[in-house]
Amino acid sequence: NEKSPLFFFTYSPALCSLLTQNILSQHTHYYFQDLKIHINVSSDQHTHAIKQLLKNISSKEECTKALEGWGLELGSDVMMITGRMLPFETICLKSSSFATGANVSWSREVVNGASISSIPLNIWVVFYPRRSAEQAVELISTFHKVAGPIGLRLQRPITVELRDDRTETYVKSIHSQLTSEPHLQLVVCVIESNRDDLYSAIKKLCCLKCPVPSQVINVRTISQQQKLRGIAQKILLQLNSKLGGELWTVGIPLKSLMVVGVDVHHDTSKKHQSVMGFVASVNSSLTHWYSRVTFQTPTEELISGFRACFLSTLQKYYELNHDLPQKIVVYRDGVSDGQLKMVELYEIPQLIKCFETFPNYEPKLVFIVVQKRINTILYSSSANGFSSVPAGTVLDHTLTNKDWVDFYLTAHDIRQGVGLPTHYVTLYNTANLTPDHLQRLTFKMCHLYWNWPGTIRVPAPCKYAHKLAFLSGQFLHSEPAIQLSDKLFFL
Repeated sequence: NEKSPLFFFTYSPALCSLLTQNILSQHTHYYFQDLKIHINVSSDQHTHAIKQLLKNISSKEECTKALEGWGLELGSDVMMITGRMLPFETICLKSSSFATGANVSWSREVVNGASISSIPLNIWVVFYPRRSAEQAVELISTFHKVAGPIGLRLQRPITVELRDDRTETYVKSIHSQLTSEPHLQLVVCVIESNRDDLYSAIKKLCCLKCPVPSQVINVRTISQQQKLRGIAQKILLQLNSKLGGELWTVGIPLKSLMVVGVDVHHDTSKKHQSVMGFVASVNSSLTHWYSRVTFQTPTEELISGFRACFLSTLQKYYELNHDLPQKIVVYRDGVSDGQLKMVELYEIPQLIKCFETFPNYEPKLVFIVVQKRINTILYSSSANGFSSVPAGTVLDHTLTNKDWVDFYLTAHDIRQGVGLPTHYVTLYNTANLTPDHLQRLTFKMCHLYWNWPGTIRVPAPCKYAHKLAFLSGQFLHSEPAIQLSDKLFFL
């Protein structure tokens, strides 16, 4: 109609962004479901695709000529080689032990048996916004119901209901509580959304200004009543770890041993700064961990603060054991093939130089590089076709490097898709540990990540170091308070 008025609507960029996020969030689940179909293909599907690719290449004359020009020839099938299976480990709790099965999972056993040691939780506080009061109260009630079998003594927490979920509301309330209660053991915050600014503010306060272990829980995680018991059990195990408790271990035949994990994360707020996470065991059963963080200015993965972290860890070990470790195994994550020589020439000498600080101290040292970003895929072949390799599969020939002592290990259970093994390269070994010893020790270390009742892809100290470096580089942008260094506060 020519006489109808014409209206123009102008939307601000912020509103457009919110509208777009809302539309995407409604369909993201379906997008991911469709994407998983193409990503998580079975071993048979994956090998079939590879064979088809090889067939297509060999059928093209221009492709074969190009390969011949380089003196290359492609096979028509995947390589068939023989690997080995490492024996299953025995998980030890406080008063019980059990052998792991083929799925290397002990989620039921760990919540029905007491942990090795538990820290009584006497003074702790739970913050939650008014709209999430019902879920928070129900979570606290469930905590008390499931704490007994785990062996955790739990007192009623201080509860603080917040009028809103603004960042400043949380920060002011937490700071006020920490000031009024100097012996507070733990801060638990229930939040209503995944907001990095809120999470970062809480962690900065609890890790830097007022050092205390903290736990942030999204209300959506605890909103499903039928899953609440299992979630509460997992959170309590995590809380016990953060407080300094010990959950489980495996048999470690080596005496006077220290195991170290190292990883690097690039600080998002400072383009030319990297953060190194350093986590080491400081007791014989590998259940007590000591952590340090150091920031460096170069963008490369090489660590200039390695020596300072290592030296402080040795001092901590001596403080607790009145002796120094005689064998030290270092797992260094995040090193590519092109950096191996630099690590050998730069990082390892820094560690060895630390030994000179202590008179007549010459421990045996093993330095192993952990590589996750590799292209090698292992399958298990049988009369029924191809499948994922079982946990504990090790390969130390044919595909290995002639210049290093290395091996491939699949430590975790692959439930869907094809699983990548982890590549381990031994750069230094004065402990006279054979390849079999190193493989067995590495597999044992993959059982000790307390955030998951099962094996993981890398040794636990590497995963701990990654979590620590990520927290420090992504949210804290500073070294955590030294008071937290003897706890796994970063889980």
